[in-house]
Amino acid sequence: MGRSNRKLLILLAFLVEPVAMLLRGFPVGGNLVVRCRQGHLFTTLWIPGVSVKSIRFLWWRFQRCPVGNHWTIVTPVHEADLNRVQARRARARHDVPLP
Repeated sequence: MGRSNRKLLILLAFLVEPVAMLLRGFPVGGNLVVRCRQGHLFTTLWIPGVSVKSIRFLWWRFQRCPVGNHWTIVTPVHEADLNRVQARRARARHDVPLP
């Protein structure tokens, strides 16, 4: 595999997540409401192609849930799908801030 082909593959790998986010109706990055496997809702910093506080598995991320104090897989949630109380609680509960 040539050097230019490797660069192209790396570029495409970094573009997959932002394109998938746009197609699913999410902003490309920033503070997003996420749901853990146990159903807890909270806000986390989601930067496509970058994992600062989590381990990425394609669309999912493995990170600490601040609500249940456990390690879990989280996925983005559309705030429009939440009721007002859920959305307010999710925005009020953030995971660990970056230094």
